[in-house]
Amino acid sequence: MKKADIRRQELTEKIADHLLAEGLQGASLRPLAAAAGTSDRMLLHYFENKEDLLGAALQCVTTRLMALLDSARAEPIPVQALLPLLVGMLKDPLVRPFLRLWLELAAQAAADDAMYRAIGRNIGEGFFDWIAAALQVDREEDRLSTASLALATLEGLVLLDALGMEAKIQAALEGFARR
Repeated sequence: MKKADIRRQELTEKIADHLLAEGLQGASLRPLAAAAGTSDRMLLHYFENKEDLLGAALQCVTTRLMALLDSARAEPIPVQALLPLLVGMLKDPLVRPFLRLWLELAAQAAADDAMYRAIGRNIGEGFFDWIAAALQVDREEDRLSTASLALATLEGLVLLDALGMEAKIQAALEGFARR
C-alpha cells in the first residue's frame, strides 16, 4: 500500500471516530480536520472534496457496524430470530453511536441533501445486503421481500428507541416471540 493510501486510511479512521462521538453536527471541514489532527487543506489533499471525505468516513463506520453485527450471529437465521437479536443490540453502548449517526444521516437525506442521500443510499444498500445474507428463508424468491420488511421493521424500531418508546419496542419483541 502506498504511503498516501495509508495516510488516507488513518485520516478516515480518525474522522469515523469523530463522527461516532460527535455526530454530523460538526461535520464541516475545519472540525473534521481538527479531529484528524491536520488542516482542512491537507484533508483536501487526500480526499477530492467533502463528499468524498464523509463518504469514506461513513463507509468506515458502516464496516465497523457490520463487523459488530457479524459477531452477533454465525449462520443465517429466520427473520423471527434475526429481528429480536438486532433489537437487543439497540441498547448495547457499542452499537448506540452507530444508530444515532444513522438517524442523523437519514434526517439529512430526508431534508433533500443530495450528498447525504447518496452516502445514505450506499450505506443502506450495504446494510440491506447484510440483512438479506443473514436471513434464512424457505424459498429463495422470498429473500428480497423478507429482507425489505426486516429492514423497514428494524429502522422503525430504531426510531422508537430514539424517541424513548420502550413499551412499543417490547410489544414488538413479544410479537416476534409469538410467531
